[in-house]
Amino acid sequence: MDIFTIVYLLMFFFGIFFLMIFLVLHNRYYSYLFKSPEIKNYPSISFLVPAYNEQDSLEETIKSLIEIEYPASKKEIIIINDGSTDNTLKIAKSLQKKYSNILVLDKKNSGKANSLNEALKIAKGELIAVVDADSYPKKDALINMVGHFQDLNVAAVTSRVLVKNKNNWLGKFQVMDYSIIAWTRKLLDFVDSVYVTNGPLSIYRKSVVKKLGGFDPKNLTEDIEITWHILSEGYNTRMSYNAIVYTTVPESLKVWIKQRVRWNLGGLQTVHKYWRTMFKKGAFGYFVIPYVSASFVLALIGFFLMMRYLWIKGSYQVIALYYSFIGYDYLRYLEFSMSFTLLLFLGIIFFGLAVYYYKTGFKNSETGNKSVLNILAYSFFYRALYVIPLIIALYKLAKGDIRWYTK
Repeated sequence: MDIFTIVYLLMFFFGIFFLMIFLVLHNRYYSYLFKSPEIKNYPSISFLVPAYNEQDSLEETIKSLIEIEYPASKKEIIIINDGSTDNTLKIAKSLQKKYSNILVLDKKNSGKANSLNEALKIAKGELIAVVDADSYPKKDALINMVGHFQDLNVAAVTSRVLVKNKNNWLGKFQVMDYSIIAWTRKLLDFVDSVYVTNGPLSIYRKSVVKKLGGFDPKNLTEDIEITWHILSEGYNTRMSYNAIVYTTVPESLKVWIKQRVRWNLGGLQTVHKYWRTMFKKGAFGYFVIPYVSASFVLALIGFFLMMRYLWIKGSYQVIALYYSFIGYDYLRYLEFSMSFTLLLFLGIIFFGLAVYYYKTGFKNSETGNKSVLNILAYSFFYRALYVIPLIIALYKLAKGDIRWYTK
């Protein structure tokens, strides 16, 4: 058995292992998927809305926060203008004049994390809700999230993000992508392993965030970093599957790649910062860090294995196929061995589980039931694109090119 066969076996093993974990979690906790704790008291809450050049979406976002179901006396909204060069500040000030519970914080451009830290200094709420300026929570989103904070060890609660703009092929694929991400994240909730509190809408216990020193301005994905920081200190994070927020997603492949490069860079930064906690500190050290680290490593290995196959095996098969047209028995030259048979068997199991996993996730999301053909298109076309921003991120990381990627 050669080294490449061993690598393939390990890839299939880990793939099947993680798929089985998620499917078992779904079957065991399905009845709790859409449940949230009932609110017994209403803590005060400050919405922090960092905005950089968001003139097209800011007003609609603020309107959704004004209309969200929660006692008005318990809400305040802080708009942080992060050195915008468009009409964002003008719109923010007009909203401040219109609504008494809105405060505008104007500052020089220094990134989202720093904006949140500045707002954190003046926020009056017991809880802080971070909302992207191009995101739109449903009216009952807050009600479905705040109840989790009755558990004093819960320091953060995140929401289910859905896609608002889905007009082209990329938007439609992202609808499927966000559905699977949210469903998987909810399953991780059942094992205390929600490792991302997303930017479109997440709520934090202010005292804990302050105790941890706020959001990390050096990290490109402050939402991932603060979640890992919270988990590393022994607090819990939760995900409310019935708290829905709509967000605007990239409509061009170029912008999509740019966004995902930032996500990958921030994720790699976070793994590097916390890898020493691996196999320590409960679910965070024993599951979250190994799981996320393995995701990066397996994606990279998978890419190189695919390139190797296309270059060596693929070219050979194409040439062999040509000779089959002039009389040679093509199937006669296919190599069957114990290793090949084992890999084929594991591949069939992995493929079958993956299709079932996606069908289950879509069925329990807003996308509804999807055909195997749709799942194949999503898996082999859209998901295959994931490797592009990962490779770019690794290249930029090697060059030391760590900077915030804006619109």
